[in-house]
Amino acid sequence: MSSRSSLRLADHFRKGGWLPASREVLQKWLADALKECADNASRGTFTLLPVIAEFEAFILNNAEMYMGFHQMFEGATPPFPTDYKKLLLLFNKIIQEAPTYGAIGPPIYMVISQAMDTQGGFTTFLSTELNKQFKRMFAHWADFLNTEHSRYVLNDKEGGWFSEPALIEMQKHFDGLTFDETFECLPYLAHKGFSSWEHFFNRTFRPHVRTLEFPERDDIINGACESVLYNIATAVKERDTFWLKGEPYSLMHMLNHDPDYAEQFVGGTVFQGFLEVTGYHRWHSPVTGTIKKIVQIEGTYFVQSPATLGEPSMLEDSEADVPPFLRSLAFITSLTTRALIFIESSNPLIGLMCFMAIGMTEISTCEVTVQENQPITRGDQLGMFHFGGSSHVLVFRPETNITFFSEYDTPGQHVKVRAAIAGVA
Repeated sequence: MSSRSSLRLADHFRKGGWLPASREVLQKWLADALKECADNASRGTFTLLPVIAEFEAFILNNAEMYMGFHQMFEGATPPFPTDYKKLLLLFNKIIQEAPTYGAIGPPIYMVISQAMDTQGGFTTFLSTELNKQFKRMFAHWADFLNTEHSRYVLNDKEGGWFSEPALIEMQKHFDGLTFDETFECLPYLAHKGFSSWEHFFNRTFRPHVRTLEFPERDDIINGACESVLYNIATAVKERDTFWLKGEPYSLMHMLNHDPDYAEQFVGGTVFQGFLEVTGYHRWHSPVTGTIKKIVQIEGTYFVQSPATLGEPSMLEDSEADVPPFLRSLAFITSLTTRALIFIESSNPLIGLMCFMAIGMTEISTCEVTVQENQPITRGDQLGMFHFGGSSHVLVFRPETNITFFSEYDTPGQHVKVRAAIAGVA
């Protein structure tokens, strides 16, 4: 059973940095980006990065990929890329830049979104070899985002992450605290002391911010991520038709058919939230106990539910609802790149539970910072995402009699990390 209603989540996705301000803004950005690539090529100032040249060779030399990268652009409309060559030019541009704050959303998702919404794109983006190619491309981008050269967007100019609109968005859930009061930084230094864009994006809280609620009570489950609630489901099946409308969770696929623990969660409860690109990106333990097992799963990056293929998208139609991929967050729990952390709670009423970190589009690096057999206390760090927001899931066994508190039981509600979100009895 699922609690997800038809509540319109578009505003939450937009304010959280997952959507452009409007269709017109996105279309202008796409047109300008393609024009810049074309102008650079005509002036002879264009260089194809080795990782993109390798990507192009992969498409050309693999018959399945060559077919798929043509099929996904059948019916494509400008200013979205209309062939794989234009797509690669945009990739080449994006991975040499640091993301700006503003009205676009994750840039690679934006340029590829129309292709994702086709049967050709769906089939092609499932390819294991293609996803390895994407991973290599993202690794190149990550290398740049970890350098001091990526800090040029850490300023107070338009599009800068310390501009007034950006600060308002990053401060909005912190009860009147400023950015400098909320996050560890050095306000008197250039770039507030951050050594790279990645350092800024994985910023940490100051000690007095998001402290653990009810630390003395072991019957409380605390928020694992600063996020927006997407869905709560109960009596989740061992296997289900996760690719159909309604997006039922399919536990064995979500948990990678884990031979040690997956069966214990059949019939249990799932709590899923999505992180905001503008938010806090570290994960924290919802329970006190012991890390029993860690599993890293390589998966897809750009696959949406096939039940949504061809449906109108607000990226193309201003009257449409949330784009299909962002209505596929339950679906992607079975397929996308993710990390599983199984934790045995010291409270037997909770028992074994699982934290899932789930990558979304280019935001798919899940770094686990704990080890197996390590004792963990509620609120301790488990790991982090790289390049912004993503999704996460808490999975509980059917024996865990869990009740989510009213502030955290309706899709669209903001979930504070380390807040008391549920209790057991």
